[in-house]
Amino acid sequence: MKKCLTAAILACGLLLASCNFPSPALQREDEPLYVPPVGQALAPAPTATPDPSAFIMLGDEVLLPLVSLAFSPLASVDNGGQAVTLSLGEDKAVMNNAEETLFFSITSEPAGINADAAACLSYLLNRMQADIPGLSITASMEASASGLTGVQTELSGTLLNSPMQGKLAVFHVQSRCLSLMGAATQEDPQQLWLQTGQVAFEKLLAGLRVLPPGSAPACLIATDPDYAFSPEQPIRVGTVNIYDGISRMEAYLNTLRGPNMEEISYIRLSPEFNAEQEVVDAYQITYAGLGSPIILYFSIYSYETPMAPLGFTCEAAFPLQQP
Repeated sequence: MKKCLTAAILACGLLLASCNFPSPALQREDEPLYVPPVGQALAPAPTATPDPSAFIMLGDEVLLPLVSLAFSPLASVDNGGQAVTLSLGEDKAVMNNAEETLFFSITSEPAGINADAAACLSYLLNRMQADIPGLSITASMEASASGLTGVQTELSGTLLNSPMQGKLAVFHVQSRCLSLMGAATQEDPQQLWLQTGQVAFEKLLAGLRVLPPGSAPACLIATDPDYAFSPEQPIRVGTVNIYDGISRMEAYLNTLRGPNMEEISYIRLSPEFNAEQEVVDAYQITYAGLGSPIILYFSIYSYETPMAPLGFTCEAAFPLQQP
């Protein structure tokens, strides 16, 4: 009986083996779109790195009237579009970014005994020793701007208690030493300077333009349309004491002229408060050819280099110094 059972099992096994079942792996006629070569992996497409120089933008041209110098100030230096702060005077301008890690200055001063750009550079570097501990410079090279030829050098040291790297370009113009300085200040300033600061410096340098003597207005002209016309942005003439405020405002007005050098007339109105609860003085202005009177606003409680409002000019530089 046992032998018969074994024989039956073997017979069934042979019978199954002889059956023609379909192959479990069917043949496909379609082919894959792409098979990478052996040993070659597909790499993701590279992400484009933004060019820092693309974010460096210049604003409208402004003037330093004392030196008849025109230039386009920096408007932004990063992809955030944060505005660059500009402090403007009659013979100097200072710019810095929001983080205060990039600084640029344009200055002009009497050359004195310094008869050329190289002498001006030497004079300025000697004076900078006290402000920049560990000041180190490279050999000077030629610098050029629109119609100007001078010298420039790279700088490094410590500025405002931080490591600094930058550049200084100097020109001898109309018996004055004209300089452009740029600096990056942070723990490791080299990358910031090379990627952003140096590019901004070169853009400023290329835009420097010295006007023929007598062709520039005698005072700064505001570019902000709200300057002087809004109580929030008064002309800040400052005061030595509370009693000379009116005389300072009216010294300004006596120098101010209409757009075609028209003499102006003015009437002092009642003081008022602006949104910051600051007392501002208002003057009603008229001149020949003006349709309706204009109101200009002043503050005697702080001082900024005075400018002529947009649409006005001046007879001479405003006779006001910082108190």
